[in-house]
Amino acid sequence: MIEELFGELLAHRDPDYRRSTRKEQFAHIDYHSSLGTFDVKSRKKMSRKSKKLQDEFTWLEFRNVRGNTGWLCSGADTIAFERKHDFVLIDRHPLLQFAEDRCDLTDFVEESSDAIYKAYTREGRQDLISIVSMDDMMTELPHTIWDKQ
Repeated sequence: MIEELFGELLAHRDPDYRRSTRKEQFAHIDYHSSLGTFDVKSRKKMSRKSKKLQDEFTWLEFRNVRGNTGWLCSGADTIAFERKHDFVLIDRHPLLQFAEDRCDLTDFVEESSDAIYKAYTREGRQDLISIVSMDDMMTELPHTIWDKQ
């Protein structure tokens, strides 16, 4: 699982880190450390139909499948986005502001592949998600890259 790989990288930076409890995981926190709290996000496909994982875009979750607070509005300090060769770490608060500024959550699309900076809800679910460009996030937001080694 990708969280374990991230945990190994975190252990090199803070040997006293700890994995979150089950209850803390419901608050979208995977790890606690002296560097703060982390929520780890794995690589994504553009749509369920696609078989290809990609690094150009990522999904942001404003509300989860039950209609509750999504991970973008959670308690984690930092979101760690997995890419093929590394993790991109972005502070959640500026990321949330970026998402609120850039994503038009009043413009709902029917197809997931059309959700770039637009609102999407999966059929039969209460989520609210949008796709954003990794390049845009990395250009507009301070970030740190941790190589997978």
